[in-house]
Amino acid sequence: MCTTGGDPDAGPGPAQLGVIGAIPTSREGGEEGPGRPRSPAYLRLLLTLLLPAALFNSYDGELRAVLLSQLKDAFHVGTAAVGIANIPIGAGQFIAFFVVLAADRIGRRPILMWSILGYTACTTLSAVSWNLWSFAAFQFGTQVFIGAEFGVAVTLLAEEVPPAHRGRYLSWLLLVSPLGAVLAGVLVAVGFLHNPIGWRMFFLLAAVPLLVVAVARRKLQESEAYLHARAARASSPRRSAREAVVSSVAVFARATRLRVSAVGGIAFVQGLGSAAAVGWWTYYAEHERHFGTGTAGAFFAAAALVSVLGYLWCGRMMDRIGRRPTAVVYVLAAVVCAVLTFQVTDRWVMLPFLIGTAFFGVGIAPVLSAFATELFPTTIRAQASAWIRNGFGNTGSVLGPALVGILGASAAPLHSIGVAVSALVAISVLAVPVIVWAIPETKAAQLDEAEANAEAGADGQRSGFVS
Repeated sequence: MCTTGGDPDAGPGPAQLGVIGAIPTSREGGEEGPGRPRSPAYLRLLLTLLLPAALFNSYDGELRAVLLSQLKDAFHVGTAAVGIANIPIGAGQFIAFFVVLAADRIGRRPILMWSILGYTACTTLSAVSWNLWSFAAFQFGTQVFIGAEFGVAVTLLAEEVPPAHRGRYLSWLLLVSPLGAVLAGVLVAVGFLHNPIGWRMFFLLAAVPLLVVAVARRKLQESEAYLHARAARASSPRRSAREAVVSSVAVFARATRLRVSAVGGIAFVQGLGSAAAVGWWTYYAEHERHFGTGTAGAFFAAAALVSVLGYLWCGRMMDRIGRRPTAVVYVLAAVVCAVLTFQVTDRWVMLPFLIGTAFFGVGIAPVLSAFATELFPTTIRAQASAWIRNGFGNTGSVLGPALVGILGASAAPLHSIGVAVSALVAISVLAVPVIVWAIPETKAAQLDEAEANAEAGADGQRSGFVS
């Protein structure tokens, strides 16, 4: 979602965190990496083939948000049931965690080839759901595949792109994500719901482009960093089942335990608040502030579109002032804007705060992705990303919407969706001290400056914004 903006050749790329792996992945100069440098043409192709991972990661999730009232009416269920249904849907991301882990064993390319086919099948089946729980089952499948797709896409891009451009490429990948939300909101705003099969058409719409991308992905090459790691592993004895289990929690070894726990905690509280706000705003606007469906869709699309600028600015600030100060600014601004969005009553007063919530709350994704991929060695980078995004982050994203439905129903303790969302969003402030004291600054570091830095980072002091 975010691009760095400005001169594409200016400044160091954001993903240069100096902690990562024993396997060098930078290819500048041609001799530093494990293989020959990728050509600019291939890197552009790689980005193009990975962009759908971000686009449909957003489109599918935001469809549930903008169509919440229609789904509730179609399946004849209450507010609490809709909230609870988010638990099995979100559980798909936990399964995706294990799929992403497999990328460290079988490679990045096979996961990306099969995940898009699985996602296409499940999102198409969502259109034929006959009740809330069949819909939840199919959406569970979409979350398994899109979670694996997105997690591995970020890892592959981080490994293939040289440090000077890595942040820019990651930002472009993430920049596309809010466009999925924009598309969902625009379709509602222009009356696409009035098609012959209603909300079901929104899910069928994604099938054709996804199949085209699945065919085009045959041109993907395997990550050279992975191939280098696999070659090194081939000379090692085959692992036992016990060793395989132990290796799945390798990120919690002493050298990286603090970092994965810290970044995971940030991902949890950020997911808790942002998923609650995004998942329930349209329903809140329609039922507690009496917006028309078209107006709510237009506001949602406008906010999602502005979030693109949040990504752009995030990418630029990451490279200029560093990861930590950028993350702190985004977290605090997102909390203030989100709470006010769900507390003000006038729609035109609400709109700028809704836009601010999207700009900061959604636009923070590039710096969180940098934390999750750049702080770990190549041999466990996909595993670390999986634990952080699919484990910690998804737990927050599952609990947030579920708790809003349970606590904010008319007969529930808080009696209001707006109050429930505001309470959960406020918890995100807890990320600030973690960012300041537990995350090292990695603005200009190379991915291959790793294990020594990881060891030092485990014991080093984290004071101020600059390490």
